[in-house]
Amino acid sequence: MLEISQSDTFLLSENIFLQKISELGKYWVFNIDTGEHYTLNETSYWILEQIAENLPANNIFKNFLGNFDVDENQGKDDFREIMNGFLTEGIIKRREKDEKR
Repeated sequence: MLEISQSDTFLLSENIFLQKISELGKYWVFNIDTGEHYTLNETSYWILEQIAENLPANNIFKNFLGNFDVDENQGKDDFREIMNGFLTEGIIKRREKDEKR
């Protein structure tokens, strides 16, 4: 599993597009280069929206605990698992320190 520091900041990969139909509870992420797409749950989509807002991982995690009914230890494990999945699939990437927001 990849290590995620709370000070890390992430961004959506350039080829990623988010789509949702809130009324139906449907959430997707599309790779516009390969045509691959993933169906997401509301929690995963919410995290990607936070990443798209350029929030650092520690802020996203705090907001995650505040918005979802989960204790801190379980939330930490869930958050790390979701973020690692996004990194592994190339949906997000770490923002380099000199990379503009």
